[in-house]
Amino acid sequence: MTGPDTGHLVVEVHGILASVEVDGETVRCSPMSGLNLYPVVGDRVVVEPAALEDDPPVITEVLPRRTSLARLRRDATRHGGAASEHVLAANIDLAVVVAALVRPPFHPRFIDRYMVLAQRGGIDVAVALNKADLGVEPPDLSVYRELGLAIVKVSAKTGEGLDDLRALIAGKTVMFTGHSGVGKSSLVNALHESAMAEVGEVGGKRGQGRHTTSRSSLYRLDANTAIVDTPGLRSLSMSGIPADELGDLFPEVSERAERCRFRNCTHDHEPGCGVKDAVASGEVAQVRYETYLRLLHEED
Repeated sequence: MTGPDTGHLVVEVHGILASVEVDGETVRCSPMSGLNLYPVVGDRVVVEPAALEDDPPVITEVLPRRTSLARLRRDATRHGGAASEHVLAANIDLAVVVAALVRPPFHPRFIDRYMVLAQRGGIDVAVALNKADLGVEPPDLSVYRELGLAIVKVSAKTGEGLDDLRALIAGKTVMFTGHSGVGKSSLVNALHESAMAEVGEVGGKRGQGRHTTSRSSLYRLDANTAIVDTPGLRSLSMSGIPADELGDLFPEVSERAERCRFRNCTHDHEPGCGVKDAVASGEVAQVRYETYLRLLHEED
């Protein structure tokens, strides 16, 4: 049913079954026992007919992933509290962090966490500031623009900025991600009228969003552009990333690490640290350095 080079695209995962594009149709398939990887949205897979006529087709192989976005989960039952990966999506070109200008509250440092995880998985990052129709001025995100992030101001309700967002994602497989209630699914519906992604209202005393999207789903905008809508995330743990790797995931830190006196410098307390000198001189943004230190010492 498939050739070994390109495979078939996984567009949704439902518990133990996965929806896969097969010969122009979306078919629910069953991963075979002992599969090399558990399939996620965006994976390319090999699908074979089932042995019995009434059984679903079988996913026999998940092809190598070009990129992946994964959360880290620390397992306290394992020696040393080692972290395991929970892959959210695969073969993504761009992760669009969707943030609301109001409700739920916007925390720019959430962007830092996505930047770390995305870069770790080989994925570029952009930011979409949603709910622009409410007339709230966006926060100063110049530090992220200086790092090369594209930032668009949009409104899923009025359509403001949607052309800019379309231009940003054209020709890519992108992942919309962020806190619950920021309007990810509303943006998907605004860009793709037949998507019918499930949406909900923001609620609670803290103005946090409710989880309305219960699973990741892929929607095609055209032959070359697709959006993966993911469930909202309230937190992103970084505690499984080793200190030496974390520095490499902050571009402005890794670029100045060569100036450090010690090769194993963590850029925290060591003397002769080139990164701390760059922060003191304003060459590296203080807010980004503070985020780096917070992640360096983070524990579950």
